[in-house]
Amino acid sequence: MSEERGLLRGISWHECFPWLILFRATLIGFYLRVLLLAYLGVCLLSLGHWIGLHLFGSWVAQGAEPVLASSPTHFLTLIQEGLKGENPFQPIFPVPTFGGLLVFLYYSLWYIATFAIFGGAISRIAAMEFSVNDRCGLKGALSHSLRKFVSYILSPIFPMIGVTMLMVILLVFGLINWLGPWAAVITGIFGFLAVLVSIGIGMLVVPLILGWPLMWGAISTECSDHFDALSRCYAYVTQRPFHYLWYLLVSLVAGLVGYFAMNLLVGTSLAALSTGLQWGQGLDQTEAILTHSVAGPIWRFWYHVVERLVPAYSFGYFFAVFAGIYLLLRRDVDQAEMDEIVLDEDQPRFAMPALNKDLGEEDSSTEDDAT
Repeated sequence: MSEERGLLRGISWHECFPWLILFRATLIGFYLRVLLLAYLGVCLLSLGHWIGLHLFGSWVAQGAEPVLASSPTHFLTLIQEGLKGENPFQPIFPVPTFGGLLVFLYYSLWYIATFAIFGGAISRIAAMEFSVNDRCGLKGALSHSLRKFVSYILSPIFPMIGVTMLMVILLVFGLINWLGPWAAVITGIFGFLAVLVSIGIGMLVVPLILGWPLMWGAISTECSDHFDALSRCYAYVTQRPFHYLWYLLVSLVAGLVGYFAMNLLVGTSLAALSTGLQWGQGLDQTEAILTHSVAGPIWRFWYHVVERLVPAYSFGYFFAVFAGIYLLLRRDVDQAEMDEIVLDEDQPRFAMPALNKDLGEEDSSTEDDAT
């Protein structure tokens, strides 16, 4: 008697390795509607910088830049420099001035508002693609982000309000110490309160810096408010830190592939544009056009239009891939299926098929004849 053997007909790689869906974000970043939204977002950020330079030019020149505009590596460098200091009371960040606080608020609100509109729309498109493999149009994505605009805005602002309130407590300790060494002795007895407050600030800031894009994924997937997005962000980052780190590494690899492809596309397009124009007009005429007061800025503008496709792709891929990371972390922590997503009220549903009226009438007539 021959022994029966099972035949392996296929492997569901996405069930074995669910993080493979993050590579789909590379393709989602090339969707025309995603590129359009990301392009508008990048242009709006550039417009915000231009307005900020004209409104707060002198303060910006003094280094009053927002934390949101700084890179994570720059933030870590500041932390490391502060830890190397021999003086324990040496501040890592300089004492903020009125101009610095005003510039910080302006840029921060501009960034968050831009991310809320265009990042929220891109996250919604990606969440629909990842979860139910359904197409979310440009109009539906923008209507979702505008409807949830307040939630997107308040999600990262609420922790910063808590940090500000805790910093006021430390400021009070500093004001008391300003009275003299005898006052520092009194506050030193209650120094454990300042230590607890500082640890609380760290517990608020670190998960916020590492996981704030997950708030966009939460609101885009659950259609919830900022409280739910905030709680999910902190819970997923703290409960599954190594999963989150692995997803970030996979996202980095997938993003480099798309970034290289977009750079290749933009570089080839600009080379073709420059070569075709120079072959037609010659080098002398090209220099004359570029130095002209009107023609030069116009043609440089069109060059910049093509160049902005690279940061636009990065913008779109960033919010798309974090929507996928949110779904994966939700699956790990809450054991929720990937296809669980809350649809908008105006989102079309798949209705049950209509009954065949003619077939029903024919069956009833057949029964009558049989009786």
